[in-house]
Amino acid sequence: MKEEEVISLSNKCNFNAITASPLKLEASARQYWRVTDSSNQSKILCYLDPDLGDHIDFINISNNLKKNDVSCSNVIHHNSELGITIQDDLGDDDLLSILTDSNKKHFLQESLKVLIKVQNTKISAIKIFLIDELKDQMNLFNDIFFEKFLKISSNQLVKDLILETLSKLNNQPWLNCHYDFERRNLILNKQNELSIIDFQDMRIGPIGIDLAGILVDHYYEIDFNLLNDLLQFYKKESESIYTVDELFEFLRWGSIQRNIRILGTLANLYVKEDRSYRLKDLPMILKNLTRMIPEGNELKIFLREDVQSLLSKRISEI
Repeated sequence: MKEEEVISLSNKCNFNAITASPLKLEASARQYWRVTDSSNQSKILCYLDPDLGDHIDFINISNNLKKNDVSCSNVIHHNSELGITIQDDLGDDDLLSILTDSNKKHFLQESLKVLIKVQNTKISAIKIFLIDELKDQMNLFNDIFFEKFLKISSNQLVKDLILETLSKLNNQPWLNCHYDFERRNLILNKQNELSIIDFQDMRIGPIGIDLAGILVDHYYEIDFNLLNDLLQFYKKESESIYTVDELFEFLRWGSIQRNIRILGTLANLYVKEDRSYRLKDLPMILKNLTRMIPEGNELKIFLREDVQSLLSKRISEI
């Protein structure tokens, strides 16, 4: 959309904007804009083509999270015909941009506290992930990332890993799952609290996926010592009945599902829509995936010794 179109939509939704600027690109069909009025007050406008979906789940989840004292995106206006929500502006200080060596552990611990609150919130009419959905998402790794992006044959080792991952996920605890509980989606707001955004896909799902989202970042190599410390913190804060080793296994398989899924999704965005803005992130996502695959798995060696270099070469050609 153009700026004048966004301003017009905002004015139709009870916020008299005079300027509009686009925010981050997403893999979804949603568009986010910061709209500002004549007194320099700003809000976030989210547009989703009504033919592609609606905001009903997002609004329902937001209302339930707020009831449980979880700081999150607050919808102040909704126009279903236009496909618009107007939300409070939480600012630009996402966790990814504010983390330093000195504050990293503190903020990740605070993030885990938020996650525990989310997991314990009773959300009305929340859906449950189907195993077939998790499988279909991972299949993009073979079908798109391997075959169409890297131009290499689909791999039986990947199919075997996907089946093992589904089995491991199915046998871990299932709670509220944000599904994209990563550092870009946690904002340090004006009250110095961490607020969560982009939770429209929340379902009941395996706990390892959200643990992986916050603790296995797409932009930095895994720090296993810090990971162990944070899982100990999570165990204590959540009063989990599981050992730290068991929690690590939940996280391991959650991270494998998540990284396989995202490699396929981002490759698909490029192959089908020529959207290349996240291709630069693929090598680290693949590297962290490789490190999380258990030792002795043949795919781990293939990804590390062959696919990693093929990926770097492919990206350099774009």
